Amino acid sequence: MNKTELLIGRSDLDLLDDFYPDDLPNEWRFDYYSTLFKALSLKIDTKEDLEQIFIELKESDEVFELVVYIEQTQLLEIPLLILLLQPIHQYRSQFNLFCELDEQPSNEVMKILSDYKLCFQSDKKLKFDLNTKLITNKYFYFTQFPILYTSNILDEKQIRNFLQDVSLVNTKIVLICKYAESETLNKIRIIAEILGF
Repeated sequence: MNKTELLIGRSDLDLLDDFYPDDLPNEWRFDYYSTLFKALSLKIDTKEDLEQIFIELKESDEVFELVVYIEQTQLLEIPLLILLLQPIHQYRSQFNLFCELDEQPSNEVMKILSDYKLCFQSDKKLKFDLNTKLITNKYFYFTQFPILYTSNILDEKQIRNFLQDVSLVNTKIVLICKYAESETLNKIRIIAEILGF
């Protein structure tokens, strides 16, 4: 059995491929989504009701990872960062804050983020006092586990190759496929099960 625990999800709840029943109320989408997929990324300034999602996560005993995605420009502009974090600060134990970086955040930014669960993904080697892993030619800097965020649409062969690379990490990993529809997410999940995740 593989020692890597893989949680698969996508960015936002707007699946276009008839995933949700036609009569499903909008406010029930997260509950429906989370029964099949175990990770979700939402932008920090999402239109979704984050407070309701946090309440549902707290009441659930299911394994689920919520990733709050913040743009690099939002992260590095301190007044904006403080403003964006304010409404979700009290829920910081219930999500991972994620950012794709190509430059080093200042010490002041890192101080603001000091009590958040973090993961940064970068093509560059940066200096952080965080756990570090090189996975699929990208650097991950994190407090708890790496979050692999991809906007590539993967075919079956790419999924297999990607999962075989990831299987060597031997830790919990969240895979967020930004544009994947439910069919692709299910395919990844099935292949992951075949590979022993």
